[in-house]
Amino acid sequence: MSPISVYMKSKRTKKIKINRDPNVPVITERELFANIPPQITYSAQTHYDFFNHGKSRFPSKVFHWNDFTEMVKNHNIDDVLKKYERPKITLGHAPVSTKEELVQIIEIQIINALISKLNHDDIELSKLTENLLIDWNVVTHQDQILASIALRTRRVLRLKEDDDVIQAYRQNTGDFADNINEVYDYMCELGLKYSILTTYECTWFLKRSEDDNSILLISPCQRNDNNDPTILQFYNYLLHLSKNEPLMSPSPTVIKEIDYFRDDYLDYDSETFSGPSHKRLYSGSEEGNFEIKKFRHDESITEGSRRIYDDDQTIIRGVLDWNKVIIKNEIGTSSNGIIYLVEYNGEQLEAKFTDGDDWKRADLEKEARIYNRLSTLQGVHIPQVKYIGFTLKGEKYVFATEHITKTSRLLQRYKEKALNAIKEIHSAGIIHMDICESNFIVGHIDDKDEERVFVRGFFNSKDFKDEQHAPIASYHIYMENEKKKVEDLFDQLQY
Repeated sequence: MSPISVYMKSKRTKKIKINRDPNVPVITERELFANIPPQITYSAQTHYDFFNHGKSRFPSKVFHWNDFTEMVKNHNIDDVLKKYERPKITLGHAPVSTKEELVQIIEIQIINALISKLNHDDIELSKLTENLLIDWNVVTHQDQILASIALRTRRVLRLKEDDDVIQAYRQNTGDFADNINEVYDYMCELGLKYSILTTYECTWFLKRSEDDNSILLISPCQRNDNNDPTILQFYNYLLHLSKNEPLMSPSPTVIKEIDYFRDDYLDYDSETFSGPSHKRLYSGSEEGNFEIKKFRHDESITEGSRRIYDDDQTIIRGVLDWNKVIIKNEIGTSSNGIIYLVEYNGEQLEAKFTDGDDWKRADLEKEARIYNRLSTLQGVHIPQVKYIGFTLKGEKYVFATEHITKTSRLLQRYKEKALNAIKEIHSAGIIHMDICESNFIVGHIDDKDEERVFVRGFFNSKDFKDEQHAPIASYHIYMENEKKKVEDLFDQLQY
């Protein structure tokens, strides 16, 4: 689904308005916001329900919104005039297992209290009925959107309340960066200055900077059981700001596109995304040489075996005759199928295959596209692809690579070779996204070849070349996290 279609769906809304019940006593604004929502529990079968539309814009810089709490404390709240309907607070809830159940809870405990206040401010809350990224918009009576509220379950945002939000963003702790970027993207599309991301128990308030609207400020985590100020005071103040401050331009500062073949491609602003040591990552160090190289499989291709490309730059290879395939045994499993050792025309291959109308075919096609993007690394850091596509008579859809002869089990002493392989993969704009022991093989292709660490299993990989606007910041977050995962994996192995 494209970003445009996502935002078009966001316009289909259901306005929420509470009609005044004359039998319900009224309270002051201070009494209204003094309510503290109760705690909730989660079922052990909680579903992962976050949808990522994959085309987010990314803030150029992310900073703490340090003075936000003090601003909320200093915001004037009326303690005299009684005109607000007392919200009906439910003290207990069944364990939450889906986002829909969490939506119902937050509507009862928070949204209804806000509506009671907003009805007197000539603005309303509008529930989005089809948008999977944002749950509520704050709108005027003229349907002008002023701010947004995005709800995620704790299963999605696996973030501790005391985690530093900027560090969590840089490291994408608990998918925090992914979710922040989705909300930021929505803010950019509609020119919003303010937004809210919440799990009900923890809430973060977001602001795009007036000086540079590509800079995002994020408040510390505010818990739903806060006393001074209460969580309702935080919500109220942010909605007050959104009503009284002008909207921004719908088009944010465009992040420059990545040139994937520049020597300085991995260099970036250390002020924006430096690691804990505040050193510039990968710049000016021995690890920073990410030159795109040509490897032996590119240099050794003869005229008769030259690769041919179609209009989509997909490598077309010879067609495999299924009747000549000898399936020897199962040698492994992956996210998108079983890996078989097969023999074809006297050559040992590792193959995954499925029926042409099976849903797994799309998974194999996706992995094949990643291998094609990594064509210069085939036979050096990843297996070389031999066959992609339907067999001669259309019996199967096959993805087959050369068979890597395993020479040793995975040991700690191979860590540097594994890191070098991952570094070269990153240089091509690919993040592997599935670092585990089964996806590294120590071996060689023939007896004369040197022992190498090969990487496989690219079904879950993220291709940053496909991004509409190259997300430099997010790319480096993923890259650094993945490098750390490789180090952690090999540090646990025997030497």
